Amino acid sequence: MPTGRTAAALTLLLVAVAYFHGFFNYGFEWGDVGSYAQVVYELSRGGTPGDYVGYGLLWYGLGLAGVAVAGPGYGTILLTLYGVILGVAFLFFFGTWLATGRVWAAFLVALLFVLVPPFPASAVRSLAFGINLLAFLWLARAPLGRNGQALVLAAVAVGVTFMLRPDFGYFFTLCLGLLMAVRSACSSGTMAARLADFLRSALLAAAVIVVTVAPLFLIAWSGGYLATILDDYLSYPRRILFFILQSPSLANMVGSKPASDAGFLKILPVSALFAGPFGERVFAFLIYSTMLGLALFAVHALWGWVRRPGDVRRNLLTLTVLMLAGSQWPIFAFFRPAWIHFATFMHGYLVLAAVAAAGLLGVLGFGGPARSAGERGRGSLAKALAAAGLFVLAAQAVLFVVHGVQVPGVGALAQREGRDVAMSAGHGVDVMVSAAEKRQYETIDALIRAHSRPEDRIVCVPYCPGYAFMAERRMLFKEHYVDDNTPNLYPGWIDRAIALTEAERPPVILVQDWAPNQAEASRFAVWAAPYMTFVRSRYPGVVPFPGGTAYLAERVDEPSRVVQVQAYGPQATPAGVPFNRQPDGASALWMSVPGLSGSAQVRFDGTPLASAVAGDVISALIPMDRIAAPGRHWLEVVDPASGLRTEPVPFDVTGP
Repeated sequence: MPTGRTAAALTLLLVAVAYFHGFFNYGFEWGDVGSYAQVVYELSRGGTPGDYVGYGLLWYGLGLAGVAVAGPGYGTILLTLYGVILGVAFLFFFGTWLATGRVWAAFLVALLFVLVPPFPASAVRSLAFGINLLAFLWLARAPLGRNGQALVLAAVAVGVTFMLRPDFGYFFTLCLGLLMAVRSACSSGTMAARLADFLRSALLAAAVIVVTVAPLFLIAWSGGYLATILDDYLSYPRRILFFILQSPSLANMVGSKPASDAGFLKILPVSALFAGPFGERVFAFLIYSTMLGLALFAVHALWGWVRRPGDVRRNLLTLTVLMLAGSQWPIFAFFRPAWIHFATFMHGYLVLAAVAAAGLLGVLGFGGPARSAGERGRGSLAKALAAAGLFVLAAQAVLFVVHGVQVPGVGALAQREGRDVAMSAGHGVDVMVSAAEKRQYETIDALIRAHSRPEDRIVCVPYCPGYAFMAERRMLFKEHYVDDNTPNLYPGWIDRAIALTEAERPPVILVQDWAPNQAEASRFAVWAAPYMTFVRSRYPGVVPFPGGTAYLAERVDEPSRVVQVQAYGPQATPAGVPFNRQPDGASALWMSVPGLSGSAQVRFDGTPLASAVAGDVISALIPMDRIAAPGRHWLEVVDPASGLRTEPVPFDVTGP
């Protein structure tokens, strides 16, 4: 008969496989997943890590292993990423069991991880966390003075993390250093003996980390890109400090106006708890209640050392869980406070919540250790506080799932919503999308293929490497993602981009009309204006595509026949209120124009929208940021194939 732990693990496996099977191939992710797929493709064709700016070589090595087993293609990439997510679910399962000793807690944490998994291309974050969770907890449980094997394991985990994602390697190095320092401080002997123990542990850990990552640097040396890899790894401390010191998140939290928040995505302020859409209020509750949870758990951990100084193992476990969960908070709050990054933080927080829940249940008399008469005599106040704490933890878990599955573009339910059309493209792209999305991707794919040759390098900014991947083209820039912080992180980037474009003369340059940091300054055409001036002067062909504009090395003709829009709707909407909401959060409108071909598209203030044609009716998707503020906008239909365009018609975004 299987044990309870084995039965729980098998149940988790079955649930996860069935759940992921229901949505893993819905939607085409042209950003993060597209970048991962493109890098793996480039490496499989003989490229080197010196050709791109991304994560660690080991992370892409997993993709190469998937290609070696299942063959190249987008489907292989998806299976690899979800295979990693499935494996990480079990790292969380066993890690939570080590932290709590309770199978139910381990199963619940792993189940919540499965129900709201990390964004596929962000699974590297969860993988790094899960590996270090197991290794650090093993070290925390090791007897003082006899921690050699456990310390080596923890150092190996940190070394592997450096090869997966270098910035996480630095964070977990700090965590390991603190854990070693506390263990040495708790050991017996004089102060000098404790200091010597810490230095020995630190030297051993450093040596193991170096030995672990040595194969990566040997491969880089033999491949001729060691200098590039070293420069990348050594740049991370500066980049981490830049985001921590320059981020306006702390000012945004309290609603004050920072000196400048250009280059940064804004975190929801505390006031979002009481105003705004329901989804934002839920997200704000999760942000600030988990911050409070971290703070209270830190007080609990400190009180444990004061109240039970002799219970070193228990105190070390509590400290380790706090450090690991807390290490994920600045990555969310200071780097990019969006749901994708919050979910990764929340997964670590759930382990902390499980430890807290086990302790609170013990206060209530469920499954806790035997308590003394004095402890039992604390009465109803302690039980009331414990019950309140459990209620908040349960609310956090429930809202995390209920909201998480509905987040456009990320949640499991949102992934499937409205996507009932099969789409196939190059490099094994075979996914389910909406009719409008299919039209958008096929238009972009046809545009790239018509004006470039296989293996040509193209430009796609600020972040759309998936378009190059599906069109079987290569990327010109090493940086797949750029925004208005790029010139700060990589001084001189715009000048180098102009020089490279002039030297290589890519046949197609795609520029998305997208503000990745939800501010006008983060649009590529704004912060990279010198590059756009260069492109417009050298590229005579200008073709709008859904979501942006393509600049072509060859000239193309614009439609000249002007017709009238017969009808359209809606003609207005309140600011910030979506209508006919789609899976990605955009709003759908329709326009009736006779004589359209399949290549027609709607333009919103001159910017092409994702469009789909059915007879004389064309539908289009308006991104949420386009209806965020009151104002009058103009809609028109352009159809290059039939040579027609319409007179612009108004679309009003009304005020409150």
